[in-house]
Amino acid sequence: MKKFTWPIALSCLILIGGIFMILSNYKADAELSGFPIPQNAELVEENDYGKNFDWPKASGDHGIPWSYGLALKLDGWEKVKGELTPIYQKNGKKVDLIATTDHLSVLKVK
Repeated sequence: MKKFTWPIALSCLILIGGIFMILSNYKADAELSGFPIPQNAELVEENDYGKNFDWPKASGDHGIPWSYGLALKLDGWEKVKGELTPIYQKNGKKVDLIATTDHLSVLKVK
């Protein structure tokens, strides 16, 4: 039984470390209801409706990377169906996330 203890412990440590690394790549934006924004996304425009970022990992065809989706889920943001784009909600707050080629728009939903 002791043979299996170290591999299991090591696997758990690697999993926890991986999750921590994924979460550390995003920061909560207070102006967008605490919605996580990629650390390396460059803010290009801000208005009353939300914020627009240049982010090379965003794709018009594939949306956001799986790691960003996982970070949103781990942070408690639930993806709900929007009319054209996915809407994320948490604690009664809603945010519309629009990903196009190298561009990310995060808009407040009322």
